[in-house]
Amino acid sequence: MIASASARCGALGFVAVLLAGCSLGAVQIASPSGQTADLLNARTTPSKLLALQLEGRLPAPIPLRALREQVKRQALPRPHRSFHAGAKVAVWASDTNFDYVLGQSMPNDRTVTAIDTSANNCFSPIALKVDHAQNLWVGCELRSTSGTNGVVQEYGSTGTLRKQYVPGCPSPVSECQSFSGFGYDSGLDSAGHVFASLNLFSIETCTPSCVSTLGAGFEWWPAGKPSAAPKLISVGANCAPICGVGYMDVDGAGNLWFTFSGYDSESNFGFGLGEIANPTTHPALTIVEPIGTYEFFGGVYVSNGGKTLNVLDQNARTISRYKLPVSPNAAPFKVLGPTLVNAFGIGDPVSGAFNAGDTKIAIGDTGGWLDLGKVAANRWTSTANPNFYSGLGGAAYTPSDK
Repeated sequence: MIASASARCGALGFVAVLLAGCSLGAVQIASPSGQTADLLNARTTPSKLLALQLEGRLPAPIPLRALREQVKRQALPRPHRSFHAGAKVAVWASDTNFDYVLGQSMPNDRTVTAIDTSANNCFSPIALKVDHAQNLWVGCELRSTSGTNGVVQEYGSTGTLRKQYVPGCPSPVSECQSFSGFGYDSGLDSAGHVFASLNLFSIETCTPSCVSTLGAGFEWWPAGKPSAAPKLISVGANCAPICGVGYMDVDGAGNLWFTFSGYDSESNFGFGLGEIANPTTHPALTIVEPIGTYEFFGGVYVSNGGKTLNVLDQNARTISRYKLPVSPNAAPFKVLGPTLVNAFGIGDPVSGAFNAGDTKIAIGDTGGWLDLGKVAANRWTSTANPNFYSGLGGAAYTPSDK
Protein backbone atom coordinates (compact mmCIF):
# COMPACT_ATOMS: atom_id res chain seq x y z
CA MET A 1 0.00 0.00 0.00
CA ILE A 2 1.19 3.48 -0.83
CA ALA A 3 -0.15 5.73 1.88
CA SER A 4 -2.72 6.03 4.62
CA ALA A 5 -5.31 8.82 4.61
CA SER A 6 -3.17 10.90 6.97
CA ALA A 7 -0.07 10.60 4.77
CA ARG A 8 -1.37 10.37 1.24
CA CYS A 9 -0.62 14.03 0.39
CA GLY A 10 3.04 13.02 0.26
CA ALA A 11 2.55 10.51 -2.56
CA LEU A 12 3.31 12.93 -5.38
CA GLY A 13 2.68 11.60 -8.83
CA PHE A 14 -0.08 9.14 -7.98
CA VAL A 15 -3.79 9.44 -8.67
CA ALA A 16 -4.22 9.63 -4.89
CA VAL A 17 -2.69 13.08 -4.94
CA LEU A 18 -4.78 14.07 -7.89
CA LEU A 19 -7.99 13.40 -6.01
CA ALA A 20 -7.01 14.24 -2.45
CA GLY A 21 -7.15 18.03 -2.72
CA CYS A 22 -3.65 18.25 -1.24
CA SER A 23 -1.23 21.15 -1.36
CA LEU A 24 2.33 20.34 -2.38
CA GLY A 25 4.55 23.37 -1.91
CA ALA A 26 3.18 26.05 -4.20
CA VAL A 27 1.18 23.50 -6.24
CA GLN A 28 -2.51 23.14 -5.49
CA ILE A 29 -3.67 19.67 -6.50
CA ALA A 30 -6.82 19.65 -8.56
CA SER A 31 -10.14 18.44 -7.16
CA PRO A 32 -11.95 15.67 -9.06
CA SER A 33 -14.95 17.79 -10.01
CA GLY A 34 -13.27 21.10 -10.72
CA GLN A 35 -9.75 21.83 -11.90
CA THR A 36 -9.02 18.26 -13.02
CA ALA A 37 -11.89 18.22 -15.50
CA ASP A 38 -10.74 21.63 -16.76
CA LEU A 39 -7.23 20.26 -17.30
CA LEU A 40 -8.61 17.38 -19.37
CA ASN A 41 -10.32 19.84 -21.69
CA ALA A 42 -7.49 22.38 -21.84
CA ARG A 43 -4.94 22.88 -24.60
CA THR A 44 -1.80 20.92 -23.83
CA THR A 45 1.42 19.51 -25.29
CA PRO A 46 3.40 16.37 -24.42
CA SER A 47 5.79 18.56 -22.41
CA LYS A 48 2.94 20.24 -20.55
CA LEU A 49 1.29 16.89 -19.85
CA LEU A 50 4.53 15.61 -18.32
CA ALA A 51 4.78 18.75 -16.20
CA LEU A 52 1.21 18.32 -14.94
CA GLN A 53 1.93 14.67 -14.13
CA LEU A 54 5.12 15.59 -12.30
CA GLU A 55 3.18 18.13 -10.23
CA GLY A 56 0.61 15.45 -9.38
CA ARG A 57 -2.20 17.32 -11.14
CA LEU A 58 -2.82 14.52 -13.65
CA PRO A 59 -2.09 10.78 -13.28
CA ALA A 60 0.98 9.29 -14.97
CA PRO A 61 1.67 5.88 -16.55
CA ILE A 62 4.97 5.44 -14.68
CA PRO A 63 6.24 6.01 -11.11
CA LEU A 64 7.49 9.42 -10.03
CA ARG A 65 11.20 8.56 -10.08
CA ALA A 66 10.92 7.40 -13.70
CA LEU A 67 8.77 10.39 -14.58
CA ARG A 68 11.50 12.76 -13.35
CA GLU A 69 14.00 11.11 -15.70
CA GLN A 70 11.51 11.26 -18.56
CA VAL A 71 11.06 15.00 -18.10
CA LYS A 72 14.83 15.52 -18.25
CA ARG A 73 15.18 13.48 -21.43
CA GLN A 74 12.34 15.24 -23.21
CA ALA A 75 14.44 18.40 -23.18
CA LEU A 76 16.96 16.70 -25.50
CA PRO A 77 16.76 17.40 -29.25
CA ARG A 78 14.32 15.12 -31.07
CA PRO A 79 16.26 12.83 -33.43
CA HIS A 80 15.33 12.03 -37.02
CA ARG A 81 14.69 8.35 -37.59
CA SER A 82 13.85 6.76 -40.93
CA PHE A 83 10.94 4.58 -41.94
CA HIS A 84 11.62 1.49 -44.08
CA ALA A 85 8.46 -0.35 -45.11
CA GLY A 86 10.34 -3.48 -46.20
CA ALA A 87 12.25 -3.95 -42.96
CA LYS A 88 12.04 -7.28 -41.16
CA VAL A 89 10.99 -6.45 -37.59
CA ALA A 90 11.29 -8.88 -34.67
CA VAL A 91 10.35 -6.51 -31.82
CA TRP A 92 8.51 -3.19 -31.81
CA ALA A 93 9.43 -0.70 -29.06
CA SER A 94 7.75 2.60 -28.17
CA ASP A 95 9.95 5.67 -27.72
CA THR A 96 7.40 7.58 -25.66
CA ASN A 97 9.33 10.84 -25.28
CA PHE A 98 10.18 11.34 -28.94
CA ASP A 99 6.98 9.90 -30.47
CA TYR A 100 8.47 6.99 -32.39
CA VAL A 101 7.75 3.28 -32.53
CA LEU A 102 11.04 1.55 -33.33
CA GLY A 103 11.32 -1.70 -35.28
CA GLN A 104 14.16 -3.87 -34.03
CA SER A 105 15.89 -6.86 -35.56
CA MET A 106 16.94 -9.71 -33.29
CA PRO A 107 19.22 -10.94 -31.86
CA ASN A 108 21.53 -8.04 -32.76
CA ASP A 109 18.88 -5.49 -31.69
CA ARG A 110 19.45 -3.10 -34.58
CA THR A 111 16.84 -0.46 -35.42
CA VAL A 112 15.68 -1.32 -38.94
CA THR A 113 12.70 1.05 -39.19
CA ALA A 114 10.93 3.76 -37.21
CA ILE A 115 7.32 4.96 -37.28
CA ASP A 116 7.03 8.67 -36.60
CA THR A 117 3.74 8.50 -34.69
CA SER A 118 3.55 12.29 -34.28
CA ALA A 119 3.07 12.53 -38.08
CA ASN A 120 -0.12 10.51 -37.52
CA ASN A 121 -1.29 12.58 -34.53
CA CYS A 122 -0.12 10.11 -31.90
CA PHE A 123 1.90 11.70 -29.13
CA SER A 124 3.45 9.75 -26.24
CA PRO A 125 2.96 6.20 -27.58
CA ILE A 126 3.10 3.74 -24.69
CA ALA A 127 1.73 0.17 -24.67
CA LEU A 128 2.05 -1.97 -27.81
CA LYS A 129 0.34 -5.18 -28.91
CA VAL A 130 0.64 -7.26 -32.09
CA ASP A 131 -2.43 -9.22 -33.24
CA HIS A 132 -2.62 -12.56 -35.09
CA ALA A 133 -2.30 -10.77 -38.46
CA GLN A 134 0.88 -9.03 -37.22
CA ASN A 135 -0.86 -5.67 -37.14
CA LEU A 136 0.59 -3.35 -34.50
CA TRP A 137 -1.71 -1.64 -31.97
CA VAL A 138 -0.43 1.50 -30.23
CA GLY A 139 -1.93 3.19 -27.17
CA CYS A 140 -1.26 6.93 -27.53
CA GLU A 141 -1.56 9.15 -24.50
CA LEU A 142 -2.32 12.22 -26.63
CA ARG A 143 -3.92 12.69 -30.04
CA SER A 144 -3.08 16.36 -30.49
CA THR A 145 -1.62 19.41 -28.80
CA SER A 146 -5.05 21.04 -28.55
CA GLY A 147 -6.48 18.88 -25.78
CA THR A 148 -5.84 16.02 -23.38
CA ASN A 149 -7.36 13.23 -25.44
CA GLY A 150 -5.82 9.91 -26.40
CA VAL A 151 -6.14 7.62 -29.41
CA VAL A 152 -5.60 3.97 -30.33
CA GLN A 153 -3.90 3.41 -33.67
CA GLU A 154 -3.60 0.28 -35.80
CA TYR A 155 -0.57 -0.13 -38.06
CA GLY A 156 0.02 -2.85 -40.62
CA SER A 157 2.89 -5.30 -40.27
CA THR A 158 5.10 -2.96 -42.33
CA GLY A 159 4.37 0.02 -40.05
CA THR A 160 1.82 1.84 -42.24
CA LEU A 161 -1.13 3.45 -40.45
CA ARG A 162 -4.39 1.58 -41.14
CA LYS A 163 -7.03 2.87 -38.71
CA GLN A 164 -7.36 4.96 -35.57
CA TYR A 165 -9.94 4.86 -32.79
CA VAL A 166 -10.52 8.18 -31.04
CA PRO A 167 -12.23 8.29 -27.62
CA GLY A 168 -15.16 10.68 -27.79
CA CYS A 169 -18.81 11.20 -26.94
CA PRO A 170 -20.28 7.73 -26.47
CA SER A 171 -23.61 6.48 -27.75
CA PRO A 172 -26.27 7.87 -27.30
CA VAL A 173 -24.40 10.86 -28.71
CA SER A 174 -27.39 13.19 -28.30
CA GLU A 175 -26.95 13.15 -24.51
CA CYS A 176 -23.22 14.00 -24.60
CA GLN A 177 -22.10 17.60 -24.91
CA SER A 178 -18.35 17.10 -24.42
CA PHE A 179 -15.88 14.28 -23.76
CA SER A 180 -12.16 14.13 -23.11
CA GLY A 181 -10.04 11.27 -21.85
CA PHE A 182 -6.66 9.60 -22.13
CA GLY A 183 -5.13 6.22 -21.47
CA TYR A 184 -2.10 4.07 -22.14
CA ASP A 185 -3.29 0.79 -23.65
CA SER A 186 -5.69 -1.06 -25.92
CA GLY A 187 -7.10 -4.52 -26.56
CA LEU A 188 -8.81 -6.57 -29.24
CA ASP A 189 -11.22 -9.46 -28.74
CA SER A 190 -11.75 -12.48 -31.03
CA ALA A 191 -14.69 -10.74 -32.75
CA GLY A 192 -12.51 -7.75 -33.62
CA HIS A 193 -14.03 -5.28 -31.16
CA VAL A 194 -11.46 -2.62 -30.25
CA PHE A 195 -11.06 -1.42 -26.66
CA ALA A 196 -9.25 1.67 -25.38
CA SER A 197 -8.34 2.07 -21.73
CA LEU A 198 -9.19 5.45 -20.21
CA ASN A 199 -7.08 6.23 -17.18
CA LEU A 200 -9.24 9.30 -16.70
CA PHE A 201 -12.12 10.85 -18.63
CA SER A 202 -14.41 13.86 -18.30
CA ILE A 203 -17.90 13.79 -19.79
CA GLU A 204 -20.74 16.30 -19.78
CA THR A 205 -24.23 14.91 -20.40
CA CYS A 206 -27.50 16.83 -20.70
CA THR A 207 -30.86 15.06 -20.20
CA PRO A 208 -31.95 17.93 -20.33
CA SER A 209 -30.10 19.32 -17.27
CA CYS A 210 -26.33 19.08 -17.65
CA VAL A 211 -24.00 17.10 -15.39
CA SER A 212 -20.21 16.78 -15.60
CA THR A 213 -18.60 13.53 -14.47
CA LEU A 214 -14.95 12.64 -13.92
CA GLY A 215 -14.33 8.92 -14.14
CA ALA A 216 -12.20 6.05 -15.42
CA GLY A 217 -12.96 3.10 -17.66
CA PHE A 218 -12.98 2.05 -21.30
CA GLU A 219 -14.48 2.85 -24.66
CA TRP A 220 -15.00 0.27 -27.40
CA TRP A 221 -15.87 0.14 -31.10
CA PRO A 222 -17.41 -2.59 -33.31
CA ALA A 223 -14.95 -4.50 -35.46
CA GLY A 224 -13.51 -2.41 -38.28
CA LYS A 225 -15.66 0.65 -37.50
CA PRO A 226 -13.38 3.39 -36.13
CA SER A 227 -15.87 6.11 -37.13
CA ALA A 228 -18.72 4.57 -35.13
CA ALA A 229 -19.79 6.23 -31.89
CA PRO A 230 -17.96 4.30 -29.15
CA LYS A 231 -19.61 2.68 -26.15
CA LEU A 232 -18.47 3.77 -22.70
CA ILE A 233 -17.78 1.40 -19.80
CA SER A 234 -17.30 3.32 -16.56
CA VAL A 235 -15.58 1.69 -13.59
CA GLY A 236 -16.45 4.54 -11.24
CA ALA A 237 -16.75 8.28 -10.88
CA ASN A 238 -14.64 10.38 -8.50
CA CYS A 239 -12.70 7.34 -7.20
CA ALA A 240 -15.75 5.24 -6.43
CA PRO A 241 -14.61 2.51 -6.50
CA ILE A 242 -11.71 3.01 -8.94
CA CYS A 243 -9.63 6.16 -9.47
CA GLY A 244 -7.79 5.32 -12.68
CA VAL A 245 -7.37 2.47 -15.16
CA GLY A 246 -3.76 1.53 -15.86
CA TYR A 247 -3.07 -1.14 -18.50
CA MET A 248 -5.33 -3.77 -20.07
CA ASP A 249 -5.82 -6.81 -22.28
CA VAL A 250 -8.65 -9.12 -23.40
CA ASP A 251 -8.86 -12.85 -22.60
CA GLY A 252 -10.07 -15.70 -24.79
CA ALA A 253 -13.66 -15.26 -23.56
CA GLY A 254 -13.70 -11.56 -24.45
CA ASN A 255 -13.42 -10.28 -20.87
CA LEU A 256 -11.27 -7.26 -20.00
CA TRP A 257 -8.48 -7.46 -17.43
CA PHE A 258 -6.83 -4.30 -16.17
CA THR A 259 -4.65 -2.80 -13.48
CA PHE A 260 -6.05 0.16 -11.59
CA SER A 261 -5.49 2.68 -8.81
CA GLY A 262 -7.90 3.46 -6.00
CA TYR A 263 -8.67 3.59 -2.28
CA ASP A 264 -9.66 0.72 -0.02
CA SER A 265 -12.28 0.89 2.74
CA GLU A 266 -9.71 2.35 5.16
CA SER A 267 -8.68 5.13 2.74
CA ASN A 268 -5.39 3.47 1.83
CA PHE A 269 -4.31 4.26 -1.73
CA GLY A 270 -2.78 1.59 -3.93
CA PHE A 271 -3.01 -0.58 -7.04
CA GLY A 272 -5.06 -3.66 -7.86
CA LEU A 273 -6.47 -5.84 -10.63
CA GLY A 274 -9.96 -5.68 -12.09
CA GLU A 275 -12.11 -7.58 -14.59
CA ILE A 276 -14.96 -6.48 -16.84
CA ALA A 277 -17.01 -9.54 -17.82
CA ASN A 278 -19.21 -9.39 -20.94
CA PRO A 279 -17.96 -5.90 -21.89
CA THR A 280 -19.91 -5.61 -25.17
CA THR A 281 -23.24 -6.90 -23.81
CA HIS A 282 -23.72 -6.58 -20.05
CA PRO A 283 -20.50 -5.15 -18.53
CA ALA A 284 -19.90 -6.34 -14.96
CA LEU A 285 -17.01 -5.11 -12.81
CA THR A 286 -15.15 -7.34 -10.35
CA ILE A 287 -12.25 -6.27 -8.13
CA VAL A 288 -10.08 -9.36 -8.48
CA GLU A 289 -6.86 -8.41 -6.69
CA PRO A 290 -7.43 -5.79 -3.98
CA ILE A 291 -5.79 -2.41 -3.63
CA GLY A 292 -2.27 -2.85 -2.29
CA THR A 293 -1.54 -6.03 -4.28
CA TYR A 294 0.91 -4.18 -6.55
CA GLU A 295 3.34 -1.37 -5.76
CA PHE A 296 2.54 0.43 -9.04
CA PHE A 297 0.40 -0.63 -11.96
CA GLY A 298 2.08 -1.94 -15.09
CA GLY A 299 1.40 -3.75 -18.34
CA VAL A 300 -1.29 -6.42 -18.62
CA TYR A 301 -0.99 -9.20 -21.20
CA VAL A 302 -3.04 -12.34 -21.88
CA SER A 303 -0.90 -15.20 -23.21
CA ASN A 304 -1.12 -18.98 -23.74
CA GLY A 305 -4.05 -18.79 -26.17
CA GLY A 306 -6.09 -16.59 -23.83
CA LYS A 307 -5.57 -18.82 -20.78
CA THR A 308 -2.84 -17.01 -18.82
CA LEU A 309 -2.92 -13.49 -17.40
CA ASN A 310 0.35 -11.62 -16.87
CA VAL A 311 0.43 -8.50 -14.67
CA LEU A 312 3.52 -6.33 -14.43
CA ASP A 313 4.43 -4.35 -11.30
CA GLN A 314 6.70 -1.45 -12.30
CA ASN A 315 8.09 -0.86 -8.81
CA ALA A 316 8.76 -4.50 -7.94
CA ARG A 317 9.92 -5.18 -11.56
CA THR A 318 8.03 -8.48 -11.53
CA ILE A 319 5.34 -10.18 -13.65
CA SER A 320 2.66 -12.10 -11.76
CA ARG A 321 1.16 -14.96 -13.81
CA TYR A 322 -2.39 -16.21 -13.16
CA LYS A 323 -4.45 -19.02 -14.67
CA LEU A 324 -7.61 -17.64 -16.27
CA PRO A 325 -10.24 -17.09 -15.09
CA VAL A 326 -8.76 -15.52 -11.96
CA SER A 327 -10.75 -15.80 -8.75
CA PRO A 328 -10.74 -12.84 -6.33
CA ASN A 329 -7.63 -12.77 -4.11
CA ALA A 330 -6.05 -15.65 -6.05
CA ALA A 331 -2.29 -16.11 -5.85
CA PRO A 332 -0.21 -16.17 -9.03
CA PHE A 333 1.04 -19.60 -10.06
CA LYS A 334 4.41 -18.07 -10.96
CA VAL A 335 6.21 -14.74 -10.64
CA LEU A 336 8.75 -13.74 -13.28
CA GLY A 337 11.57 -11.31 -12.61
CA PRO A 338 12.74 -9.13 -11.16
CA THR A 339 14.04 -7.45 -14.29
CA LEU A 340 17.52 -5.95 -14.14
CA VAL A 341 18.69 -2.51 -13.06
CA ASN A 342 21.81 -0.65 -14.13
CA ALA A 343 24.80 0.32 -11.98
CA PHE A 344 22.84 3.31 -10.64
CA GLY A 345 19.88 1.20 -9.56
CA ILE A 346 17.71 2.48 -12.41
CA GLY A 347 15.18 0.17 -14.00
CA ASP A 348 11.47 0.59 -14.71
CA PRO A 349 9.74 -2.05 -16.89
CA VAL A 350 6.47 -0.54 -18.12
CA SER A 351 4.67 -2.87 -20.55
CA GLY A 352 5.48 -5.71 -22.90
CA ALA A 353 4.38 -8.83 -24.76
CA PHE A 354 5.27 -12.45 -25.54
CA ASN A 355 6.63 -14.06 -28.70
CA ALA A 356 4.65 -16.54 -30.80
CA GLY A 357 5.78 -19.54 -28.76
CA ASP A 358 5.27 -17.90 -25.34
CA THR A 359 8.92 -18.68 -24.61
CA LYS A 360 10.13 -15.07 -24.46
CA ILE A 361 8.83 -11.72 -23.27
CA ALA A 362 10.03 -8.23 -24.26
CA ILE A 363 9.29 -5.20 -22.07
CA GLY A 364 9.96 -1.52 -22.69
CA ASP A 365 11.97 0.04 -19.85
CA THR A 366 12.15 3.76 -19.12
CA GLY A 367 15.79 3.24 -18.14
CA GLY A 368 16.60 3.15 -21.85
CA TRP A 369 16.59 -0.51 -22.83
CA LEU A 370 14.50 -3.59 -23.58
CA ASP A 371 14.04 -6.10 -20.77
CA LEU A 372 14.18 -9.54 -22.40
CA GLY A 373 13.08 -12.57 -20.43
CA LYS A 374 13.21 -16.32 -21.08
CA VAL A 375 10.00 -17.56 -19.51
CA ALA A 376 10.82 -21.15 -18.50
CA ALA A 377 14.16 -20.28 -16.90
CA ASN A 378 13.06 -16.86 -15.61
CA ARG A 379 16.34 -15.54 -16.99
CA TRP A 380 16.60 -11.83 -17.79
CA THR A 381 18.88 -9.69 -19.88
CA SER A 382 18.69 -6.06 -20.90
CA THR A 383 19.61 -4.87 -24.37
CA ALA A 384 20.39 -1.24 -25.07
CA ASN A 385 20.47 0.60 -28.37
CA PRO A 386 21.56 4.17 -29.20
CA ASN A 387 17.95 4.89 -30.17
CA PHE A 388 16.64 3.90 -26.73
CA TYR A 389 18.35 6.65 -24.74
CA SER A 390 15.17 8.57 -23.94
CA GLY A 391 13.52 5.45 -22.51
CA LEU A 392 10.87 2.99 -23.71
CA GLY A 393 7.24 2.63 -22.61
CA GLY A 394 6.26 -0.58 -24.38
CA ALA A 395 7.44 -3.52 -26.50
CA ALA A 396 5.90 -6.34 -28.51
CA TYR A 397 7.25 -9.30 -30.44
CA THR A 398 6.09 -9.83 -34.03
CA PRO A 399 4.77 -12.35 -34.67
CA SER A 400 3.20 -12.50 -31.22
CA ASP A 401 1.22 -15.25 -29.52
CA LYS A 402 -2.14 -13.57 -30.27
